[in-house]
Amino acid sequence: MSLVVFPFKTEDPEVVVANLRVAAEHPSVSRVLAVGFEVESTYQAVESERDDMARAASTPIDLVLQERVGTKRSGKGDGMNTALRYFLDETDSERIHFYDADITSFGSDWISQAERAADLGYEVVKHFFPRSSTDAMITWMITRAGFALLWPRTELPRIEQPLGGELLFTRPVVEALVADERVQAQSDWGIDTLYTFSTVQAGFSLYETYVSQGKAHALYGGLTDLRTMLVECFSAIQGLAGEVVGENVTHQVEAAEAVPPSITEKIGYNLEVTLGLLSQNWTERQEHLLDGFPDPIRRGMLANRDAATFLFMDEEAWHLTYRRLLESFVPGDADWDELLFRLWITRVINYTATRALRGYEHAQSYLASMVDGYVHAAQSGP
Repeated sequence: MSLVVFPFKTEDPEVVVANLRVAAEHPSVSRVLAVGFEVESTYQAVESERDDMARAASTPIDLVLQERVGTKRSGKGDGMNTALRYFLDETDSERIHFYDADITSFGSDWISQAERAADLGYEVVKHFFPRSSTDAMITWMITRAGFALLWPRTELPRIEQPLGGELLFTRPVVEALVADERVQAQSDWGIDTLYTFSTVQAGFSLYETYVSQGKAHALYGGLTDLRTMLVECFSAIQGLAGEVVGENVTHQVEAAEAVPPSITEKIGYNLEVTLGLLSQNWTERQEHLLDGFPDPIRRGMLANRDAATFLFMDEEAWHLTYRRLLESFVPGDADWDELLFRLWITRVINYTATRALRGYEHAQSYLASMVDGYVHAAQSGP
């Protein structure tokens, strides 16, 4: 039997309550846990409904506030690590599921698919989804690119959605994650990176199950909404550089199905607004920080002070940029944070204009080949 967890902050209460109900009614679920960031309207809505839902489903539904577990900014990581500790201390379940609380397309098949993979003996199960060609730009440009450049001979670059918050762990995996000080310290958006990295490094078997309907959830208003996540996810990768990861991990990926037009035709962000960000918030120190980058990148970025310029930031330029950031980026430094964000959006705009606008299939093929190219470059390099 399994514990199903929904970490949440402030979401649509009706969506959260509906998802809790779906989980509580699943035959493989023995307990449901909602982990709130603070006592606010969503927390109060769950609190008022949970007893009735639990009685109707004959499944306990617990509600707790996340603890201060880690040392980074208190966020998603504290919520998920609170749940891992709860799982070990308060239940005898053998499996724990995590799902984002705001998913409007959530259904019982998500739980069933993960359970079937675990029944086959896999210790970690991740859900992956069809994504629009301009979605998942942190996953592609930061996490998968970083995994490819730093650990090219491992399974890390081949994981479809390493930042996905929909997953299953068996009890031995949870015990390892709770004992891992790096994981427990990661209290912010970097937690997904640490979970993925730590479980692969420890050699746990991984199965990725495909959810064809996709993950419909509250959308980000624009790329500025992703700034904090971007910085924290890159910082997590940078902090792991130099770690050794074995090559012999069992990793199985389900075949993907046809992607519906609602995803292939979706626009992920406001391109016009994002172009305007390239010229904003420059400081003299940021200009000096660019001195350490290759000259074409430095000149291209400085040109953005006057007019949007992005064609120079192709996959090779991003490779060189990423290497420089790994060496020199300083987490928590305001100018480095802003420069990282501006470099990333330059890369995203370049990809959008030169690849994504050519169509969904072309864009997806390009992104996969980009990661493969980084793997090859890292394996061939010094």
